[in-house]
Amino acid sequence: MQPATTDRIFRSPVGIATGAVLLVVFLWLGISTVVSAEGGTPWKALAGMLLVIPLLIAFTLRPAVFADDHRLRISNPFRTITLPWGTVSGLRAGHSNEVFDQTGAKYQLWAKSSSRRPSGWYCRPCCSPRSSTCPGCQVRSQMTRATAVAVPRKTYPRLS
Repeated sequence: MQPATTDRIFRSPVGIATGAVLLVVFLWLGISTVVSAEGGTPWKALAGMLLVIPLLIAFTLRPAVFADDHRLRISNPFRTITLPWGTVSGLRAGHSNEVFDQTGAKYQLWAKSSSRRPSGWYCRPCCSPRSSTCPGCQVRSQMTRATAVAVPRKTYPRLS
């Protein structure tokens, strides 16, 4: 019998916090309107809550990425994708985080937010912010922040 491995769960802490705050606000306003309003307003508030709350949960609290030794499970708002590690061909982090399988299909990871900062300020091969042994880090250390912003993106030194 094979021992069960536990999944590592990746979620966006900012997404969960935002979803929880918005959920509390919508419930507070909706319940207050249902209790204190007159006429058709309570019914409109209930209809609005029935429309907004499931979408709020789907887009902020539900997205997650589960990873274990055998597979990657992506839980997006309206579907769940299971990819065995053997079929995963790549992962790209840009304006959104995406995983590719061997057939070329692309799946977005809603659970993890991506950085909007320009990449390339840290040298990934050295695993340190500024290394004296890496040529890319030496070039960047000679550039000031003002000149780096003024230089077009294509002229940054490439790290291979």
